[in-house]
Amino acid sequence: MTYRSDIDAAAKHLQQGSYKRALKAAMSAAKKSPGQAVAPNIAGIALSATGKPKEAIAQFQKALKIQPDFIDAQKNLAQTLILTGHGEAALALLYRTTEKTPDDWQVWSLLAQANKAIGQYSLAWENAGTAIRLAPRHGANYHLRSTILLQMGRIKDAIDDLETALKINPNDVVALTNLSLPLARQTRSQEALDVVERAVAIDPDSLPARFRLATQLVEMGQQEQAIAQYRLVLERTPDHPATLERLTELLPSSETVLLEKNIRASLKKVARPSEDRASLLFALARVLQAKGDSDQARRSLGQANAEMRKLSNYDAETDGQITQSVLARYPSVQPVPAYEKDGPFPIFILGLPRSGTTLAEAVLGMHPKVASLGERGTIGFLAQEIIANDMPFDDTDATRLRAEERRLLPDVPEGTLAFTDKMPENYRLVGMLKQVWPDARVIQITRDPRDVALSMWKSHFSGAALSYTYDLEMMAQKFNLYAKTMAHWHQVLPDEILDVSYADMVNDVAETGRKMAQFCGLKWHDDMARPDQSTAQVMTLSATQLRQPVHNRAIGKWQQDAEMLAPFVAGLDPAYWAGY
Repeated sequence: MTYRSDIDAAAKHLQQGSYKRALKAAMSAAKKSPGQAVAPNIAGIALSATGKPKEAIAQFQKALKIQPDFIDAQKNLAQTLILTGHGEAALALLYRTTEKTPDDWQVWSLLAQANKAIGQYSLAWENAGTAIRLAPRHGANYHLRSTILLQMGRIKDAIDDLETALKINPNDVVALTNLSLPLARQTRSQEALDVVERAVAIDPDSLPARFRLATQLVEMGQQEQAIAQYRLVLERTPDHPATLERLTELLPSSETVLLEKNIRASLKKVARPSEDRASLLFALARVLQAKGDSDQARRSLGQANAEMRKLSNYDAETDGQITQSVLARYPSVQPVPAYEKDGPFPIFILGLPRSGTTLAEAVLGMHPKVASLGERGTIGFLAQEIIANDMPFDDTDATRLRAEERRLLPDVPEGTLAFTDKMPENYRLVGMLKQVWPDARVIQITRDPRDVALSMWKSHFSGAALSYTYDLEMMAQKFNLYAKTMAHWHQVLPDEILDVSYADMVNDVAETGRKMAQFCGLKWHDDMARPDQSTAQVMTLSATQLRQPVHNRAIGKWQQDAEMLAPFVAGLDPAYWAGY
């Protein structure tokens, strides 16, 4: 075999997805002609495809040492750096590349990905726009920009981009699957279901599409249909971690225990540390609990949380600094400005995750003139750069943000008086929320922190904002920060926040509902006493719980796990949690 024949073989194997054979051919070529950059570049691609990014980076760097202006190797190296969490290094490389090839859309796409990876969403959006301008018929660029727009809270714009991708290719399964989520977040539940069903019809073997279909069914309260779809995923991939985890949440105990074999088999295959392994450990904990082995269930929970801790540590110091910088904007009693009302007002439902905010939203959402919009957090998204860079924020800025949120709101029924937003991280922005929406109502749900902590410890959350839930001591620090922050808002916005006890709500949902309705200036409707009858989509871990009649069985449940929760309880600041 000659160098040329090795290179041709390596390229052919890459095209066919035979990465190990491609690597073997590329390494053979590199030995025959060590001064050529093509072979290590192909080797890097093959290594990256087989899950060996460190070795891939070394090969791309070798190619660039041989040929510094090798654009393909530069792009491949940048892509691998992004995937391995080295966004800053990728940016430095890519900015040099744009100087040589300013019209290469792939470079701008990679720049957008690198910006997104390090949280520079405005720059990511701009660079994705450049990629689209240079390659307007390439659907993947619209996919990319839609994910950036979602990070920016611009859900409606993300939908527009995915719909554009579908105009380019109506059978784009990825676009159809990805479109389902923002449609759901815009309360267009049936459309969200329709598009992902179409994706599955086009490609029944697409695991992302079928998994998203199952999840959408859960969120719409169609539990049996969801279980059927998750089982179809397992038929194709018996060790699929996320599916095994979801089924342990949905199935009765007698069926949950039957998944143990699949879970343990999958645990032998997944990487350490990884979110897949965490999913399986959370699932195993539920199986063990269903079998009555509480001690082993607690052990598995501890392992699951430890796995997630390795992947995303909570930075309490930075979180505290950001929160304090926001509070410093509102140091004393704040007058609520007057403004010309131009549509429904928001009801911001605050509370730590798993404190009962979903139930409170469901109670309010049963009012015929209230639209339940779930965890929007649009103001927080729109104000990201203002907060991060400590930029000024005056009433003109508030008016601009209000207009932008109005634009991004989903269509609500005519006659709607109010809409809800229960994004957890809104708690730190109350002053800003009232500045943007002077007529907003703010309701805080309070619950025994030990019950909240137990529920968090048993839950697998998505997103870095909840990384504190995987460490009991860090969890206590976050709870203290939350309590301190809410005490500040009560002080500077007197009579503007209604505190609602979770215990009161589950013990007498009608009476608590009346208090919330009165605070919001709404007339009481008897339907508000039956939140389990809600047909609204629920996109949180409370989706299955909400469909059950209101009960108080979770009150005081922490006592069964008091020893496990001891580090959390010890970390609570008595200045804020003296009653517990």
